[in-house]
Amino acid sequence: MKKHVTMIAMAALVLAGMNEIAYGGETSLAGYLTYWDGGENGGNEGVGGGLKLRQKFLGFLSADIRASYVDFSDLNTSVIPVEATLMVGIPFFIEPYAGLGASYYFFDSDLPWIDDGAGVYGVLGLQLNLWVVGAVAELRWNEAEEPLMDGMSANLGLMVKW
Repeated sequence: MKKHVTMIAMAALVLAGMNEIAYGGETSLAGYLTYWDGGENGGNEGVGGGLKLRQKFLGFLSADIRASYVDFSDLNTSVIPVEATLMVGIPFFIEPYAGLGASYYFFDSDLPWIDDGAGVYGVLGLQLNLWVVGAVAELRWNEAEEPLMDGMSANLGLMVKW
């Protein structure tokens, strides 16, 4: 009987913990530095920063919205990408995740061939989860109507969670 009670108590603790992991609705806000590799577009590189707001719906499923500012100084061009991402991840201390997203790019440029436009991207990332803070590192592959935004980008930032 004692063995059964111990097993039931352990199962209850595991299920309670899994419930928090599986159904927790954690929200986080991250500030990040971003680098855009213009290798496919004549070596034009962009740097900047951004913010992203991420909401977990299940322990393994989340969505975010983000906006950043990227300066391509060699082209005297700047862009504000506004984006939304749907991601799946494995909730651990170091959380790997992958996702797909959609972007809309608002350009400020003197170049006549650059127009505002839409795009899509895939993202692979790692999130370091501490108590209420953490860190984020991402690699992205971008495809857009505007060829300047095609290619690889990387984000590195810090976040706060609640």
